[in-house]
Amino acid sequence: MDPYALKILNAERRARRAAILVTDLGDGRDRIVREGDQVAGDLGAAIARAFRTGNSGSVEAEGRTFFLNAHLPQPRLVVIGAVHISQALAPMAKIAGYPVEIIDPRTAFATPDRFPDVALHAEWPE
Repeated sequence: MDPYALKILNAERRARRAAILVTDLGDGRDRIVREGDQVAGDLGAAIARAFRTGNSGSVEAEGRTFFLNAHLPQPRLVVIGAVHISQALAPMAKIAGYPVEIIDPRTAFATPDRFPDVALHAEWPE
């Protein structure tokens, strides 16, 4: 992989932004397409589909073969309200592999004792 493309891909992943690594299988060249970038034609349609589905794979476009490697941010669970149901939901979501965030400005409820190992935000949701 091209080191510059890898640098961009890693930056996008750290920022939790979707990106597609497009490799031309004919010449091995890589490029990164970020969500919102405009790519025309059949390749653009295939890239848009990869952003929607998260599926990677090879595609034929413009007389060439490309491999699209989709890198989408991991889904996370954002819970509004540090209530009793949230106390049960947060550990189940973590077991299922989801990062969990609780938003509740009531610091009496949104406490690390009630929600261990969960990101707490003492703010009003907007």
